[in-house]
Amino acid sequence: MSLFNRAKIIDQNFTSFVKSGNLPQARIDFPLSNTNIKPSDLVSLFESQVLSRHMDLKARLMKDEGKCYYTIGSSGHEGNAVFGRIFSYTDMAFLHYRSGAFFIERSRQIPGTTPLYDLALSFTASADDPISGGRHKVFGSKRLNIPPQTSTISSHIPKATGVALSIDRARDLDIQERELKNDSIVVCSFGDASINHSTALGGFNTASWVTHQGGHVPIVFICEDNGIGISVPTPKNWIRDSFRNRLGYKYIVCDGLNLIDLIEKSKE
Repeated sequence: MSLFNRAKIIDQNFTSFVKSGNLPQARIDFPLSNTNIKPSDLVSLFESQVLSRHMDLKARLMKDEGKCYYTIGSSGHEGNAVFGRIFSYTDMAFLHYRSGAFFIERSRQIPGTTPLYDLALSFTASADDPISGGRHKVFGSKRLNIPPQTSTISSHIPKATGVALSIDRARDLDIQERELKNDSIVVCSFGDASINHSTALGGFNTASWVTHQGGHVPIVFICEDNGIGISVPTPKNWIRDSFRNRLGYKYIVCDGLNLIDLIEKSKE
């Protein structure tokens, strides 16, 4: 067992900051009164965020006890719970590997799902894990339309682009046996380091190329930019300057720490 309990320190610091009110200054002033958002919706989102954080903490503790497979925490990315609520479970989601809150929140759309139990099975590499059978620690669910991904950064982006292309093709070819509806979209999330990978660039470029020729690629790319990519600082404004003028894209920026801003921008 490690003598340095990082999980305990993270939890203690979080609790201390909340109790003292020592919180980050809001970067965007977006009062709830200016929206149609229900307070109960924010409570639900916060619950998913907290559940995701506690799953992270428990996984770390179990890892020290030798009861858990390797962990990739979702801490700091809990804002993606908003996307789990806004986008329908009928929209296929190719997720960044820090998407615990998204997974938990999307599960609310289908009664009877057991996200915490399923995540626990994944963390322990259980043979009963419904999506990987214990072969890997991944987020995934057939019922929730979340294909499992590896933790290899950006490897899922070309697949997401391909699925988005298939929606219109299936309709045009009148293919009856398909997973997605004609009005479905694809959601694809990733970290800021991923956009520099050649695999990701292939997916982004394909979407632009098809759109330029009049095609339709119904996909929402979500970059969760925390300024650090695989422990290396991301240059200031690199994500913004790389995407805001990209051919065929509508670029939207929002504050990942502000649930209200995330909700309003997601609806666009």
